[in-house]
Amino acid sequence: MRSVVLRNLPLLLAAAVVSSAADPGWLDIVAPIITPAEKKLYLSLRPEERERFEDGFWGNKAITAEEYLQRIQYIDGNFGSTKPGSGANTDQGRVYLALGPPNKISHFPSSRIFVPIEIWYYSVVPGVVNTEVSLMFFQKNLVGFPKLYSPITDTIRALLIPQASTVNMFGPNDDLKEADIRNTLKVPPAEDEIVAASVNVASGIRDVGNQEILGKVSSPAYMLRPEKMTTDIRSRFITSHPKLDLLETASPYGGMQIDLGIDIKVQHEIDVQVVAGTVTVYQNQLRLKFEEEKSVHYTHRLDLLQGSYRVLFTVDGTTHPFSLEVKEQPVMSEILRADSGGDVERRQTPFEFDGRQLDLNSEGKFAIVAVTQPGKVTWMIRGGLEILWRSVSDARQIAIVELPTRGFPPGTYKLEAISDSGSQSTPFVFKDEKRAPDTTLVTFNANLGAARRLAFVGHQWLLKGKFDDAMRSLKASLDAAPTREAIIEIARVDASVGRYDEARDRLRQILAARPEDFEALSVLAYVEASLQDYPVAAELYRRALAVQDSPAIRMALEKLPQH
Repeated sequence: MRSVVLRNLPLLLAAAVVSSAADPGWLDIVAPIITPAEKKLYLSLRPEERERFEDGFWGNKAITAEEYLQRIQYIDGNFGSTKPGSGANTDQGRVYLALGPPNKISHFPSSRIFVPIEIWYYSVVPGVVNTEVSLMFFQKNLVGFPKLYSPITDTIRALLIPQASTVNMFGPNDDLKEADIRNTLKVPPAEDEIVAASVNVASGIRDVGNQEILGKVSSPAYMLRPEKMTTDIRSRFITSHPKLDLLETASPYGGMQIDLGIDIKVQHEIDVQVVAGTVTVYQNQLRLKFEEEKSVHYTHRLDLLQGSYRVLFTVDGTTHPFSLEVKEQPVMSEILRADSGGDVERRQTPFEFDGRQLDLNSEGKFAIVAVTQPGKVTWMIRGGLEILWRSVSDARQIAIVELPTRGFPPGTYKLEAISDSGSQSTPFVFKDEKRAPDTTLVTFNANLGAARRLAFVGHQWLLKGKFDDAMRSLKASLDAAPTREAIIEIARVDASVGRYDEARDRLRQILAARPEDFEALSVLAYVEASLQDYPVAAELYRRALAVQDSPAIRMALEKLPQH
């Protein structure tokens, strides 16, 4: 069957395209991946020998003939001119042919700052780099096929809309950090991904390491050679990007309960922002009063609906972006280490379960894992294939077990957790003495009451346009306790469905008590604009901007008819 497919590749491709040109020959089709030596040998063969060569050609390639044909047809239709072979002449076509479909794509139409941009994300690129890769394609000078962006040869300047104010704004990217670009350009949250991708192709890769990655991933001949399991680019990998610990469990308020933990150095300020597509779903700023920079372990709990998010931790002006995929149903988490933080009575905190506080610590006495359903979890420590320790613990949202402190020679073992949810494993390093981490615990415990959590879930339903779901959450929030958050969100729903008088009454109630409430001012301005009272709407938007700068509010103000 495979040989039939191979011999009919030219006919299959020709059938996919209506063209007066001659059908592509076998060499034309495999041109992107055949080596000069293979081509020379093929041309030296007699016709009957070439057929055997074609059948055997795929034996030393990291792709089947069928998959290769599918990719060729896709890139010709989506990135080329639909003519056979045209897709492989474009940057997007070559990358797709080399790597296949991305795990995620972010689209950015032209904005006041950037040219049209598309970012492709690959979780790993086997044989090249063992961390997420972001490949950015931009429309140079706003015309032509999208070009694969290089932080070394293009730099951030190539991504900017041509205008006098930006011509001499930046030097080479080697001298730039993400924070420098954000502070200079004042990039809105929706375009933050562009900044992150403009400096590094992969997190932690610097200088020519980026160019090595780009050269390999845009070469189908290199990527589709016999598979290599070792990673080529790792010597330049740095550890300055902090690790984000995450525990995802079902939320009693809707969606999933997300506990975040991150080790960072900070003195003044931690800003947490959650972005979904072009919309900021959540933002919080925590101001600190440390006399000098300290190592802290920061924790935060959120309830998020299903979807793809970017979590941005901005610490004293430096932003650390992370991707977050929230699933509809809980899955078994990675194994985390923690110490017991004691009992928690009548209050909720991040990493608190069943009234018990857990403090994350990579050398903690306990191991924890989130499960999809209540039951038993079997824990094991292995040395090679031998089971050296076993324990069983009960699980509701999470399972927790106290790890052994003696009985093992110093070394690295394998810790496993097995349940009906699945199984997870992680290295377990046993030391004679454990050193307590020299960090300060900073935990954001506000907004974790039932009323505020329900209001936040209602806000997310509203952003998705699910008004009935939003109202259910918001009414439940008011039943728990009357909060300004729920009242404002209900006013948003009223305004969205045309109940302007009801929305106005609710918002005026908030502003009577808090005249400078940014959210209430913004929503009331929208209501007045919808009722065509543009002077009042403009004044409300200006009052909101005086409280907090917002690109969205500035844009809304600019679009108001002038009277």
